[in-house]
Amino acid sequence: MVIEPDQVKNPCDNIVIPPPSKPRNYVVSKQELALLLNQMTPTMASIVELAYETAMRRSEILKLRVKNLHLEARTLDVIDAKTGDRICPLTTRAIEILTEIKAKAIHNESLLFRVTRAGVSQAVTRARRKAGLSEDVRLHQLRHSRITAVAAQGWNPQQIMLVSGHRDVRSMARYSHLSVHDVLDKINF
Repeated sequence: MVIEPDQVKNPCDNIVIPPPSKPRNYVVSKQELALLLNQMTPTMASIVELAYETAMRRSEILKLRVKNLHLEARTLDVIDAKTGDRICPLTTRAIEILTEIKAKAIHNESLLFRVTRAGVSQAVTRARRKAGLSEDVRLHQLRHSRITAVAAQGWNPQQIMLVSGHRDVRSMARYSHLSVHDVLDKINF
């Protein structure tokens, strides 16, 4: 039996390609962050505030151990991150949070947070609803918000990438959501 080319159907013809997801450009304000934190347990609030202060991913925060902290040097080691290991600079507020958490740790190998990824996401969702905040207020948006905040302060791309852990400017640019209002005070020279 000979099969003619017009008798063979391409199985890929039936695949429906979904449209690209819309970018999340929402920037969480300091007021929204405060409302969110007020609805959380102290542990979850620490995780969420660290996400904002450091622009770290949830998985990076949950992998932190006491031995990764170098608070006197104002840094911490991010181990096994999406883009590899890196050193993260710390804000004064991040140091305060980490000092408090570190004091409760049993030994140097201890995880700073003994919660699950799903537990953190559920806590954020519950707190967001209790606070009456937009569905756009999500844990990962805090990373976008922090990167946008440092970009608005006039940091150069290399400095921003040190905080965010991005390896290239294009990836980092997807996280920075500057508006015209962010540059108005810089335009008059």
